Amino acid sequence: MPLRIIDIIKMPELRTRLLSGSEGTGQLVRWAHVCELPEPTEWLGEDDLLMTTGIGIPSESCAQGRYVEALSCAGLAGMMIGENMQAPDNLQALLDTAERLSFPVLMTQYGVPFASVTRAVADAQRNEEFERRNAIARIYVSARMAIEGVDLETLLYRLEKDVQAWLLLWDPQTQQLWLPKGRELPESLREDLLQKRNFSHPQPVVRHYPLEDGEVLGISIPSRRTCDLLVHHTDQDVLDYSLLNHLSAVLGIALERLHVENERAIRLGSELLEDLMNHRLTRQQADKRLLQFGISLDTAHLAVARRGGLSLPEWAALFERSDIQLLLCPQDEELLLLLPGDSAPAVQNILESGMGVSNQVSYFERLDEASREARLAVTHANSDQPVVFYALVAEKLPWLPQNLEEARETFRSVLGSVAEHDKTSRTSLLYTLKVFLEQNRSWQSTAEKLYIHKSSLTYRIRRIEELTGRSLGNTGDVVALWLALQAAEILGLPQVLGRKR
Repeated sequence: MPLRIIDIIKMPELRTRLLSGSEGTGQLVRWAHVCELPEPTEWLGEDDLLMTTGIGIPSESCAQGRYVEALSCAGLAGMMIGENMQAPDNLQALLDTAERLSFPVLMTQYGVPFASVTRAVADAQRNEEFERRNAIARIYVSARMAIEGVDLETLLYRLEKDVQAWLLLWDPQTQQLWLPKGRELPESLREDLLQKRNFSHPQPVVRHYPLEDGEVLGISIPSRRTCDLLVHHTDQDVLDYSLLNHLSAVLGIALERLHVENERAIRLGSELLEDLMNHRLTRQQADKRLLQFGISLDTAHLAVARRGGLSLPEWAALFERSDIQLLLCPQDEELLLLLPGDSAPAVQNILESGMGVSNQVSYFERLDEASREARLAVTHANSDQPVVFYALVAEKLPWLPQNLEEARETFRSVLGSVAEHDKTSRTSLLYTLKVFLEQNRSWQSTAEKLYIHKSSLTYRIRRIEELTGRSLGNTGDVVALWLALQAAEILGLPQVLGRKR
C-alpha cells in the first residue's frame, strides 16, 4: 500500500520528525521529489512530497505563509526540509500556516539522503502494484467459478475475500439491498442511495459515499436488469477504478448466467403447470417433475392473480431475485401459480395485484377443484385484503357451494336453461345477468357497462326471467340467481367469467 506521512515519520532509518500540520499525517504520498525553486507547484502535483534543503523557502513571514498556502492548494502531500541546511532560521510563519491548513511539514536529519525517501516511496508503490495484480488474479479465479455455476451469493463472498472488502448488491428498482442476505446498510448510506434512485450509465461510473469508518464506492454492473455494486473498504488503496471494473465485469457474467437459468426455469415450470392443468401427465410423472422444482402437491396451493400481459421473460425478471419455489403459467389476463401457501403474501407483493389462493391441493385429482377455489377467492381480493384464501371465503360465506359437485348442481338447477340458451343462440345472457347484479340492478349503469341500449338490456333481462322462471324484482329470486352465479365462478365457466356480447 502507498506510504502516508505518518509512515515516513515512523521509519527509523529516515530519521524524520513532524514540525507542523499534525492533522494531515494521514495524507498519502504517491511520490517524493526534490525541488529548490521558489515555485515548486510548477513541478510537483497532487500527493507529491516536496523535499528541499530550504533554498526556495522565503525568509519573510508573509511570503512563507503564501508559500505554504500554494503548496496546500496544489494538493501536495507535505513538505520535507533537510535539517541544518539552507532554510531560513525563522520558520515560525511557515509552521503556523501549515498547522492552520493541516499541511504536514517534516524535518529530516542532515545525514539522511533524500534518495532514501524516494526509494521508500517507490518500494511502497511496487508493493501496491503487486497487491493489485494478485487481487486481479484472484478475481478471475472467482470468475471461472461464476461461469461454472457457483451461486451468486457464494461468488460475492469469494470476491469479498479476493479484495478484502465488503461487497453488497443493491437493487435500484426495488430500492432494497439484495445480497448478501442478512446484511444491514448504515442509515446514512441508505438515505444517499434512495436520493440517487439510479446511477446506471452506459459507461461504469464510480460514486463515493463517505462513512465514519471509511468510504463506500458504488458502480453499476453491466446486466440486462440494473444492479449496483457497493464496495465498503476502510482502506481504498488497492480498490482503484480499474479493480472496481474487474469486479463489476465478473458479477455481470454471473448475473447474465442467472438471467438465463431463471428464464429457463420459469419456462419449464410454465410448461409443467400447463401439462398438469390439461391432464397430460400421470400422477407419477407429475410427482417426479414437481420434485425438480422443490414442490409437492401434498403441501402446495394453486393461486390465481388478476394480472396478465407479460411475456415469460418478463415474468422471470419479476421473480429473479426471489427464492420462492413456484410454478407460474400466464392465461390471458390471469396468472396461474402453484406455490407453498405461506409464500402467497411475498408473491402478491411482487405481483402487486389481487390474488386468490386455494386450499392445499393435497392430491393429483384435486387440481381442477383447487383452480376453481382460487378463482372464487380472487373475486374477493381488494386493496385492503390483496391475498384471499378460499378457506376464509368458505368460512365467511358458508351458504356457497363447498365443492365442484355442489356448484354444478346449484348452477344447473337455477341457470342451466340460460346456459343452454346462450350455447344454442350464441347470446350472452349469463354475462348480462352477472353485470346487472354487480351494478346493483341499475339499468343505466349496466347498459353503459355492456355498451348496449337500455331497451336491449330490458329485453335480455325479461328473457332471463322467462328462462329461469324467476323475477329480478323479487329478493328471494335475486339471491338464488346470485348464488348460482357464484357457483359458476367456482366452476370457472367462461360465459360468466368475462365473455361479453
